[in-house]
Amino acid sequence: MGFTPPVRFTGPIDFEVSDEAAEHALAVVREALSKVGRHAQASKADVDVATADGYLVLRVADNGVGMPEGGGPRSGLGNLADRAAALGGEFTVGPAEGGGTVLTWRVPLDD
Repeated sequence: MGFTPPVRFTGPIDFEVSDEAAEHALAVVREALSKVGRHAQASKADVDVATADGYLVLRVADNGVGMPEGGGPRSGLGNLADRAAALGGEFTVGPAEGGGTVLTWRVPLDD
């Protein structure tokens, strides 16, 4: 990518996130940053990992060229959606405020 994105953690991640969700989350962050590096032409990206209101929420935002009309290739993004669905969660991707793309992956925490 040519830069190191900052990663911010909010909430008691170590205590609230199951091993299964953590494995999925790591794969999601890797895929998201891979997309930034290969397609976004971004000069920066931010990764936020938070637990709040019973959910693990990952957010990856970049300042790149944004998604192509029609959404572009879905294989990697489809995998992220499948990972969220497998844990009862949701995945969204869309334009970031001010340009670029924001990817949000949200799954419920185990009770």
